[in-house]
Formats: sequence, C-alpha cells, structure tokens
Amino acid sequence: MVDVTAISLEDREGVIKGPHYYLIKRRSLDELESEVYALLRERGRMPLSELWRRFDCHLWEIVAVLGRLKEKGLVEEIDLNQSSGY
Repeated sequence: MVDVTAISLEDREGVIKGPHYYLIKRRSLDELESEVYALLRERGRMPLSELWRRFDCHLWEIVAVLGRLKEKGLVEEIDLNQSSGY
C-alpha cells in the first residue's frame, strides 16, 4: 500500500503539491451507516446533497452507505422529478 501522505509533486512554479487532508481522511462506513439511517428515520426523505452536507465525509462514502442501506432494504431511492412532490 502506498503512503499517500508521502507523495508530492513539484510544478514549474516551484509549488509543492500533495493530497489535501480531506482526501486522506476517511470515516468508518459502519458508523456512518448508523448515523445516516438514524437521520433518515428522524427526518424522512432527503436529497443526497443534503445528506452529504450534514456529515464530515466524502461524497463516495455517503453513496456507499446509501447503497448498503438499500441492499438491506432499509432505504429506497426515488426520483423527485417523477414523484408528485417532496
């Protein structure tokens, strides 16, 4: 496994570039799954963007958690453009 904190690139202007802290930091998907499920039980329908803003994590982590919850039959996905309202 490559230690991403050790990777850095130097551009022509002499600026050292490396991964941003938030690209390295990750949440436990199990903990995040519990938090997302609890919030959805409390609040009901929520768009993906609103869920993402509520949690300190990457978008892919929220998408992965929602996929896990969907596979377990605990959440369902709907297209708000096709539904009769929010």
